[in-house]
Amino acid sequence: MTSVDTSGVIARSPQPQSLDWHRRFRELHGRALRVLHLGNIANNAFNNARIQRQHGIDAYVIAYENYHIMASPEWEEATFEGDLGDPFFPDWTRVDLGGYQRPRWFASGPLNLCCAMIGAEVGGQPDRADEFRRLLDRARQSVCSQRASARLIRLGQKIKRRIRRFPAMARDVFMHRVLARDDPQQKRLVDVWRQGSAPGSPPSGADFGSYRARLAPLLNLLDRFDVIQAYATDGAWPLLARRSYFGYEHGTLRAIPFQDDGLGRLTATVFLGADHVFVTNIDCVPAARRLGVLPDRITPLPHAFDDTKLVEFGGRNSAIRPPDDQVVVFHPTRHDWRDSDPSLVKGNDRLIRAFASVAQQAPALRLAMIAWGRDLDASRELIRSLGLDDRVQWLAPMRKPELWRTYLRSHAVLDQFVLPSFGGITFEALALGRRVITNVDSGMAKEFFSEAPPILSASTESEIADALRRIIADQEDRHGIGAAGAAWIRQYHSAERIVELQLAAYRRQIESVRA
Repeated sequence: MTSVDTSGVIARSPQPQSLDWHRRFRELHGRALRVLHLGNIANNAFNNARIQRQHGIDAYVIAYENYHIMASPEWEEATFEGDLGDPFFPDWTRVDLGGYQRPRWFASGPLNLCCAMIGAEVGGQPDRADEFRRLLDRARQSVCSQRASARLIRLGQKIKRRIRRFPAMARDVFMHRVLARDDPQQKRLVDVWRQGSAPGSPPSGADFGSYRARLAPLLNLLDRFDVIQAYATDGAWPLLARRSYFGYEHGTLRAIPFQDDGLGRLTATVFLGADHVFVTNIDCVPAARRLGVLPDRITPLPHAFDDTKLVEFGGRNSAIRPPDDQVVVFHPTRHDWRDSDPSLVKGNDRLIRAFASVAQQAPALRLAMIAWGRDLDASRELIRSLGLDDRVQWLAPMRKPELWRTYLRSHAVLDQFVLPSFGGITFEALALGRRVITNVDSGMAKEFFSEAPPILSASTESEIADALRRIIADQEDRHGIGAAGAAWIRQYHSAERIVELQLAAYRRQIESVRA
């Protein structure tokens, strides 16, 4: 397993037989371990629950009112073509999903209906769960359709979210100015915040107001699970309910908890109050330490990812190869490079300028990019100004199967060049045996995974240019970097390892409570 020792250095110990422990848990309790995943940004909870279920865990997801296209099961599992409308409110009825049905363990929509549906599923009431599922479907459709009525509903929900803070603000004023004493509930949250080293002022009641206003439907449901795993700030619910929970960060700890604003104070308190924290970005482990999360409560965890899907896809499409007469490098990352926030930018401009310098001496070199992102127009203009229009191919945003086929057609995949970390693009490309050029801190990666991935690490224009020249010089990958990347994924980033690491943390927490 992976842990962090008290000196702040990630320590490695032999992987426990966590799956064996889960088998013993089932024998003892007559059922599988039951895990509730709260929140679903970028389908991290969905993918996590899915691989946990493949290993026998009884996992459920409540995504509540997150309807984003990339927080929808259809994005991961269905095959479809067509226009879904607003990506934040996709209308899935507008496309043919080929009969796809969402899994029974996933709920998105109004929180009270999500809780009722999952509660019925856990309670062995499938007919009642189906009733709530139909209500959720209707509620989602009313919000996500392209009709004017849906836009009015969304506007109303936005206003409702903002006014949820008011009762908490009024309670703060009443307790302090009228009764001249502290709110005991709020004092507990402040005490949690003071355990860490976040800068600025302690949390106010208003910071938790939106979560407190929606807590009631969850109270009874939380007690029906052995493990509550909350994503980003959704740990506020079990924290307010005084329930044990695991915090799951996906870039959340990089900068937000160090902001002296409502979101920063909320985030810091939620992660400091967690019984254990899963950190999924290699550059966020130091941030967790800096925040004050105790070292023995941190588990570095690879992003939720089913490597078997990629392996099977690669096997079915082994005939797809890069061209012999060109050197094609593929950059699927969103175009975002002019913002001052390093958490948001990708360094696309560095790549474009590096490509321009190398392309002058490499007539066979071609760059393929996906047309998306806030700075797409700026990237197009930079390419025009450098005279690269005939060397760059623009591709429309694509679904995963076509994205993976494009990886296979490329000699190398280029991710991002600012933060020393990586996510889905890199590990999917590695799993498919493609060489990757991106910015990775090899030292931190070795601490995080116990072995750094075989990546061509680059951040500056000159480093990116050198990496491109290495690809050109070894077009057929005679050095086997791509194959080494696929082997690294199997050993250090597999679905089984991700489940094992989580089970090891669950086991420690459950056994410590019993003790």
